[in-house]
Amino acid sequence: MYATDILDLNDDISMTLPRRCSFRDKYLDCPLPPSYIISVADNVEEYMIAVVCKDHRDQMEKRLKALQSLRKIPQGKAKFEEIDLIVTDCIRDSTDSSSCSD
Repeated sequence: MYATDILDLNDDISMTLPRRCSFRDKYLDCPLPPSYIISVADNVEEYMIAVVCKDHRDQMEKRLKALQSLRKIPQGKAKFEEIDLIVTDCIRDSTDSSSCSD
């Protein structure tokens, strides 16, 4: 997985996200970009479990419940937070007035 996309949550928190969905069927990784951050919240903390595309959301929810019943991941309420990725090849300083065209 390539963790190169950055999610800017607010001024205090930023995190890198995988470029691809975390779903794997047998030996094949899903090539689609993530649409949801999956986390599990208990009464005290929230744990990020994976990122998943829209195509695999329902399958990942079933798998999550199965893993919780086996106690392989924390118990608690599963949360699917929708994300919108913005991709750019242009990164420049805010004081730079040049454009990012070819």
